[in-house]
Amino acid sequence: MNPWRLDDTYALVKRAFGHKQETMARASIRSITDRQSFARYHYHEAQRLTQAFVRAHLAEDDDMLIDVLSQEGQKKRIAFERYIFKAGAHATAAIQSLHSVPDILANGIYFSAGQNLRPNPLPERDLSLPKIAKALARESMFGSLASMLREAQTGAGWSHLAAVCNLSKHRTVIRMAMSEDLTGTREERRELHVSGFERDGKWFPSLSLKAVVAPEYDRLSPLICSIGHELNNKLRAIAAKPLVQPDPLWQAP
Repeated sequence: MNPWRLDDTYALVKRAFGHKQETMARASIRSITDRQSFARYHYHEAQRLTQAFVRAHLAEDDDMLIDVLSQEGQKKRIAFERYIFKAGAHATAAIQSLHSVPDILANGIYFSAGQNLRPNPLPERDLSLPKIAKALARESMFGSLASMLREAQTGAGWSHLAAVCNLSKHRTVIRMAMSEDLTGTREERRELHVSGFERDGKWFPSLSLKAVVAPEYDRLSPLICSIGHELNNKLRAIAAKPLVQPDPLWQAP
């Protein structure tokens, strides 16, 4: 799929709604790519740290994680605790960055579509994906974006990722752990895992960081491009006749 041409979006928003609106839309849209990049960076750092620890302390076939953990006060145990702290920080940051993408995307669409210029705009505190999608659904021009936005939070693994993020943010940080497979059935013998936990009466089992983050990242990326293409198509349709007059200072003399 072709990438979302962000510069086209900025230019179209400016033509349709003025420079001030373009500035607001640009800030949110840029933050979509920022958060995706943050999620990717933190994810790869967590995986790099895991691989580095394994190479340094569990390189031999007969090395076992339980031996490292049982060496209280020894160098390997101290190294493991240092590793799990750093990897856990990166893993949590990756999950939180990815979780923020749909709401930031919704804000970018909201301002790009000039919805805050309409009568009775949403209060700033209500600028969440569900409420923005509901507002867009009432629009004849931008209504098609509502269902596309809702897809951003309906992936098979979204509820697990959201639960990790929200519980870690509001109540207790979900800890990370190294999981060692002794059956030989797993592709990776050692993996960084998000520990199991319960939220709202539902049990979320321990999963590898890869299983929590990668499928949702891969699902969201093409969806964001599709939404960007649809937004640009709608903006092109109104670019010749702006819905509101641009800022006077930015009008051609």
